[in-house]
Amino acid sequence: MKWRILYLLAMGLVLAGIVHIAVVLMIPKYGTRGAWAFLSGRTEPYRFTPLKPEETGSAISEVDPFFSYGICRFDLEEAGLRLRGPETTSFWSASVFDEDGAVVYSLNNRTAIDNNLDLLILTPLQGLEMRGAQVELFETSVVVEADIENGFVIVRVFQPDDSWSAANRNFLSETNCEKFTIDS
Repeated sequence: MKWRILYLLAMGLVLAGIVHIAVVLMIPKYGTRGAWAFLSGRTEPYRFTPLKPEETGSAISEVDPFFSYGICRFDLEEAGLRLRGPETTSFWSASVFDEDGAVVYSLNNRTAIDNNLDLLILTPLQGLEMRGAQVELFETSVVVEADIENGFVIVRVFQPDDSWSAANRNFLSETNCEKFTIDS
């Protein structure tokens, strides 16, 4: 009886060791599948992409079914980002994330200038150049100076029921994500 308990204990430890080694070996494959990796394979930089509801689950955690989503990736080493959307009566919010998924800045239609989506994301150096050139966009755009290289913006539009889906699709399809340079 004593040997049988020792044998079962030893086999349990060996099995636990095998499971732990397998989990450690799978970390590189599954651990790099964050939002940035997901979006890099599905979106182009400086191109606004509305997300289909069935695709958002693995890209954005805690997806709210009452919102429609769109995403724009950017690389501030290339150029700044200008994100503009048409007027809408729906509630919208835009969140700027770095490539690690940390929120850098967030705004919504209530905090934006004239309730319009007009967001300009620049590095601190690009912001300094823009102030020196006295670009008129300062008056109508929300300017965010972010000390990041790569990131993405998620735009969410409230959809209380299915009757709002066409208006939200139009808003997301007409939202423009483009490179911004001082001379543009």
